[in-house]
Amino acid sequence: MDNNIIYTNESFELFINQNEVFIKVNNDNCSIPTFNEILTELPRIRITKFISLKEALTNPTKTLISIGEYKPIVEITTSPDKLKAYAIINLNPQEYKQFDKNELIKLIMAFANNKNIIFGLNLERINNHLKPLEKFCIADGVLPINGDDALINLYELQEVKPQIYNDGKVNHYEMNLINKVDKGDWVGERIEPTSGIPGKTVFGTPIPALPGKQLKLIYDKKTISANLSEDEKRTVLTSRKTGAVIYEDGILSVCNCLEISGDVSFETGNIDFDGFVEVKSGIDDNFSVRADNDIQIMGQLGLGAIDTIESRDGNIYIRGGIAGKNKAQIICNGDLYTKFASDCTIICNGTVNIGYYAMNANIKAKEVILESLNSKIIGGSIEADIRVVVGELGNRAEIPTSIKVNGFSKATYKEEYDEMNTTIDTIKDKINYISQSLSVYNTNSLDEKQQKALIDLEITYEKLLKQLKLFQQKRIKYVSYLKSKGDGEIRANKCVYPKVNITINNHSYKNNKLYKAPITYYLKDNELKHS
Repeated sequence: MDNNIIYTNESFELFINQNEVFIKVNNDNCSIPTFNEILTELPRIRITKFISLKEALTNPTKTLISIGEYKPIVEITTSPDKLKAYAIINLNPQEYKQFDKNELIKLIMAFANNKNIIFGLNLERINNHLKPLEKFCIADGVLPINGDDALINLYELQEVKPQIYNDGKVNHYEMNLINKVDKGDWVGERIEPTSGIPGKTVFGTPIPALPGKQLKLIYDKKTISANLSEDEKRTVLTSRKTGAVIYEDGILSVCNCLEISGDVSFETGNIDFDGFVEVKSGIDDNFSVRADNDIQIMGQLGLGAIDTIESRDGNIYIRGGIAGKNKAQIICNGDLYTKFASDCTIICNGTVNIGYYAMNANIKAKEVILESLNSKIIGGSIEADIRVVVGELGNRAEIPTSIKVNGFSKATYKEEYDEMNTTIDTIKDKINYISQSLSVYNTNSLDEKQQKALIDLEITYEKLLKQLKLFQQKRIKYVSYLKSKGDGEIRANKCVYPKVNITINNHSYKNNKLYKAPITYYLKDNELKHS
């Protein structure tokens, strides 16, 4: 056996043969701790046979005994994820000082090449981090960059909230109920998911990126078209017709919208329309406007002795107010917004919102809200289920005014509201789960069974979106209802005049004096109270 001696002292000798390390122990004068101390100066030796070494040192036989291996000058390792490669220089400080650094770098590159490390090697970094007996990084792989998920932007309906202000000359009550679009107008888009950027290991092996998740566009295909852009980066939704944007059962759609440029009069006749109606001016006396959806009357002068305005399933906005001459009748299934209301009848399943005053008006609604501090209810009869809010009740002339709130169980409404929030969260979780499931399908490579599963998922997804929208709309109403103090509320934010009759759930109070301060009448524990 051709042995090369690599270390010798009076106690033992170390030999190398084909990278295997042998020891020949001459006496028992060397302990294991002493041997380990000597090894620190011989960093290329790796002990792999500890029992053989211990036996050789304690029972010397003067024969060659294999105890380990002789490491190369440079060792190359990689991280478990193969994204980093490391080198360690097996030279003691004195050896390292004497070794040519350029040769050392060549050795590192050669050993890396032998390990098939071909990507991310950085010579400058290697040169800057050269040091003996400490592992240092010589190459970096690249992590993949996952694709971006699809992003959907849909037409946002304007907030239905009137702006009440005075410009120094006129009291204004401005808002817009109808979200009009022309044929070809943008109503939404989906920014398509990206495929991502692959990564690479230090061995040059590609690491695939996860593509972004696809999201399904939910819209009414009869009224809205979808087109992929030339760069295929977005799908744009445009209206197929001129109309009003709505979310019908949670589905984006464009509904029919009738626009009357002047007055409703003998020229137009009475209006009855299966969509939205916008009247740019006013309505002549004795004429009617009926529609399935929202109606807005934009004339500054308001309405007089009209016959009827009725929205069968929507809201009504009357910009100029109502001076009904004891004839006008306003009926809506949603909410009513008007600058003022006098000498008219209002029947509303939602909230009646009045900007400035209600005078000699007969109003029946879920809520009647006059938010302006200077707003007034004078005369007439007001009946609400939940609450009535106004600045002043009655007037100095002490015109008899009747305010009635039927009352409700606030505790029950609160329970329903909490259940609604839980249901909404559950529906959202289901939508997210189905959305993730939908993103897995590649519509270009589905068999019949997979296509059916995809269709079933899409149907369920649309149903859940509808449910979510309905619950969210209902929750908005409940937020307003739960603002009521007690189980029914009548609040005057400024004052109450004499001859105002207050009734909440059959508990009545007749005010016979001027009360010049904010006051709230409310029902609690089946008692009429005030604060």
